[in-house]
Amino acid sequence: MTNVQLIADPQYLTFFSEYLKKHDSISLDGEPDVVFDASFLNPTEKAERLSKLDTTALIITNTLTMSATAARAAAGTNARVCGMPMLPNYFGRQKSVEYAFPFGVPTSDEDASTFLALLGQTGEKINDAVAGVFPRALAMIVNEAAFAVQEGVATAQDIDTAMKLGTNYPKGPLAWCDEIGALAIVAVLDALAREYGSDRYRVASLLRRYAEGEMKFITP
Repeated sequence: MTNVQLIADPQYLTFFSEYLKKHDSISLDGEPDVVFDASFLNPTEKAERLSKLDTTALIITNTLTMSATAARAAAGTNARVCGMPMLPNYFGRQKSVEYAFPFGVPTSDEDASTFLALLGQTGEKINDAVAGVFPRALAMIVNEAAFAVQEGVATAQDIDTAMKLGTNYPKGPLAWCDEIGALAIVAVLDALAREYGSDRYRVASLLRRYAEGEMKFITP
């Protein structure tokens, strides 16, 4: 049994808690063997929480808005950190998960693969970067779809239908946004704008309004 300490934003605490509890090999009680830091909405608060951790346990940290290198700097140079870009309401559906280690730190893939095995998932090692590969690409696609709706190019439903039929997406980008939550998508885009510059990752005003109002693009 692996004891896990969960840290998550209040909006997504239920999702991550229920996901971890589904696995018989994981307990959320006792002295932690692993700290599962799923938080990402406020990088400043995230860094502050990491700085207060007093543990020798492996720290699995969400890199949607903060790199693993920055997370280790916040947690302390002796911290064992592995980063994973974890999209809320979707992470549990991924068969393969990206992971990265802080730059300049000797590491072993065993830390990541052992923990992912507890979840029935495999891993794909990437270079440390804010939002990883898949979440970054998905957030950009969602943003472009939101711009199209905002500019009256097509309805949200029409855009999703076109993307499913034209590109064989499993679901449309705006339905994907609804599943994950516009708030999370906006947080990723804002973090990418801070990292790489604002123009490429400028958030569609409509998408930001949907995030603020906790609204969905596609009527259930």
